[in-house]
Amino acid sequence: MNEHVALWPKLALARELPFSLAGTLVRPSALEVEFAGQVTSLEPRVMKVLVALHRAKGHPVSRDELIDLCWEGRIVTEGALNRCVAQLRKALGDNPQIRLDTIPTVGYRLQAGAGVRPVAANQAPAPTSAPRAPRRRLVIALGVALVAAVGVLVLALSPRPVTWTTAAYHPLTSETGMETHPAISPNGQQLVYAQRPDSTVGRDLYIRGVDQGPVRMTSHPHDDHSPAWSPRGDRIVFVRSHPDGACSLVVAPAPVGPERVAARCQSSTYTRVAWLDDNTVAIGDRPGPGQLWRIRAVDLTTGAARDLTAPPAETLGDSDPSTSPGGRYIAFRRSLLHGADDLFLKDLKTGRERALTTDGWKAAGYVWSADGRHLFYSSNRGGEFGLWTVDTARDRPPTRISLGAGQLSFSRMSIDRRNRVVVEASRIRTNILALSPDGTTQPVTNATGSDWDPVGAADGAVAYASNRNGGSELWVTYPNGQSVRLTNIGGSYVHCPSWSPDGRSLVFVAVKGRRAELYTVRRDGSQLRAITTDGLDKLDPVWAPDGSIHYVQRTAAGYRVMKIAAGGSHPQATTATGVRELQIAPDGRLFGRAATGDQVRPLDGPGPQVSVSGSDSWTVGRDGVYVLRARREAPPAVWLHPWEGPARRIAVVPTASSALGLAPDGTILVSRYLDEQVDLGMFDLAAK
Repeated sequence: MNEHVALWPKLALARELPFSLAGTLVRPSALEVEFAGQVTSLEPRVMKVLVALHRAKGHPVSRDELIDLCWEGRIVTEGALNRCVAQLRKALGDNPQIRLDTIPTVGYRLQAGAGVRPVAANQAPAPTSAPRAPRRRLVIALGVALVAAVGVLVLALSPRPVTWTTAAYHPLTSETGMETHPAISPNGQQLVYAQRPDSTVGRDLYIRGVDQGPVRMTSHPHDDHSPAWSPRGDRIVFVRSHPDGACSLVVAPAPVGPERVAARCQSSTYTRVAWLDDNTVAIGDRPGPGQLWRIRAVDLTTGAARDLTAPPAETLGDSDPSTSPGGRYIAFRRSLLHGADDLFLKDLKTGRERALTTDGWKAAGYVWSADGRHLFYSSNRGGEFGLWTVDTARDRPPTRISLGAGQLSFSRMSIDRRNRVVVEASRIRTNILALSPDGTTQPVTNATGSDWDPVGAADGAVAYASNRNGGSELWVTYPNGQSVRLTNIGGSYVHCPSWSPDGRSLVFVAVKGRRAELYTVRRDGSQLRAITTDGLDKLDPVWAPDGSIHYVQRTAAGYRVMKIAAGGSHPQATTATGVRELQIAPDGRLFGRAATGDQVRPLDGPGPQVSVSGSDSWTVGRDGVYVLRARREAPPAVWLHPWEGPARRIAVVPTASSALGLAPDGTILVSRYLDEQVDLGMFDLAAK
């Protein structure tokens, strides 16, 4: 037997990785070959013959060897092999750099590359002699020819611009509840996703055919999410989040089989999984408590982890890796500040990094096109969230893809080798709920979109951030029920409003163009102005009774509390450092949450200390510290930690999110879910 064939494993197309033949992409598990944008489907036996010939690396393969490999030694007529070869020649015939030779009395040989290009039939033979030109004219002619050839080569090698469009959209799920974290198999035939009836319970994984019903994969009491298929499509790795905030990477065979905990991770907040090779994955994680998130490579056999990126100290870190089809590049999100992201590309071979986007708009889910050149991503670039694409081979701004399926806001997606993108089709609404101290509730807002970060004024007006009109802006609902948009900033994020002592103005944070600034605005929307100009990350501005404004600023050195005096224009640093959340009591006392712990305490002088978890929201009122505990082991509930005595539960709010505010009269304001329906759908993308 041929020495190149003797040690081959038996052919299993589902386990064969894609390969390229002189520009023709072969996807064995999908039974497809693609050249110049045209996809041709092959019969399984024809694909086996192609894989067997490719394995021989340009050497002849005998007919007996092909029959033994592709028909598992069964007795077949030579006509069957002849028919497969004929179909293979037809499928590969459009590429002039591929040749499938018949070797008489031996078998077949597959060759691919520039050296096999056939000579055109009408090509004139080279002359046997030519008159000798003067040396100077010959050198000039050669120089001109060389310059022309280089120009033609550069033009030929420069990637042409590509326009992506949506060919079709197919709904995939319609169950009640939330289907999220989709992962489509490399061959596009199976889908794994996380499912739960609502946000109060953990998720389980389900697997289904694209056109078939689901089968449950996991039923662990903890939270399972973020599945990813292995390159061969035979295993799935996913994240299991634990109640203490840590997580595990779990590997399970597909479609079913015993699972194995392969590694531990520090935090499940930014842990999308991307396979680097058959035994290594990349995740977004922290090396240790208090450190920045970064992209880490994890060995699934030993559990050992190493850093792939080193985010600058002034950023919030790196997350959500996505590996290119060839495995050379990783795309990831670098969070510049709260509300501003950029997409980055890392070359795993050279170690170089470069930014793919530089505008600071949010970048949610993203996936690679099948050719490994384009990145599709979800962003609120320009206002509403939509699907965008950036060309990694050309220095061009991102372009929006028209979906033709209404406004969809999706933060996670997956793609197969045919550029079919599975996305979350979210219809989540969060509105504001008023909760009286006795536990009775009353809705404040009831609109489409999401409302968050509520804060109340003395006369009953409630200010909040909302995207109900597309972009993130500041809104107010007056006591008569009228809702008015106060701003039209057109940035990527607005958050953390606070009323002035007289209730006539608001201060808040707006993020635009990779910069965060404090703004003030009158309650009727007039006199909007920026009161800071440094662009640094800012959180939780509060307006003190004396007219001063305090806020948290984050730099490479860490968190610190800044102050703008009443009537002043220049922020000054206070002595309070290491505080990442800030609130103010009605009597003017400042309370902060430690940057490296879970304690809420007064910044000046003694006072009660309240322990909160990473998912809790808190604020300070006349009677004590209010905490919205939003933990998976129990329904969300609002608790009061009084200045003296034990904590008591005010009310259970099953659909509450993490935003908690307060009005001067003691009314508690909660952002709650009104509709938690998330389904999965599939876009067929096409290039032209």
